[in-house]
Amino acid sequence: MILRQFTAMAVLGLSLATSAGAHDLQYTVGGGQASVISLFYVDNTPFSFESYEITREGEKLPFQVGRTDARGRIAFLPDGAATWQIKAVSEDGHGLEFKFSTDAAALLVGADKPVVDRYSRIAVGVAVILGMFGFLSLYIKRKRAT
Repeated sequence: MILRQFTAMAVLGLSLATSAGAHDLQYTVGGGQASVISLFYVDNTPFSFESYEITREGEKLPFQVGRTDARGRIAFLPDGAATWQIKAVSEDGHGLEFKFSTDAAALLVGADKPVVDRYSRIAVGVAVILGMFGFLSLYIKRKRAT
């Protein structure tokens, strides 16, 4: 009985974790004369018509503000060498912040991508599930011993 309840809880927890991952926001940055940033969820659904702002590192006022297009893209024409901070947020609170750099010719040099953020959540989820199974096995052993 307890094992069935625990299994049901584990399956429910895994299904919730999978649906929560669908809201994890990802991005790509392409460079040329204009930088094109594509924002999308893990399931490749575009981050469409959502607010963003681009700020030069060290400045308080945004360099550019707007909304992503239907495909979740931002077109950005930097004016020289700088590190840029992009902040994008949806109406329901999903969003992300990241940085990318341009050189003196305003061409893309590099963009950061916090891989640890995404995979640390997975590691914590696995640890919680293993911990619950460990607790359950100790409980069953103790119950059999009495």
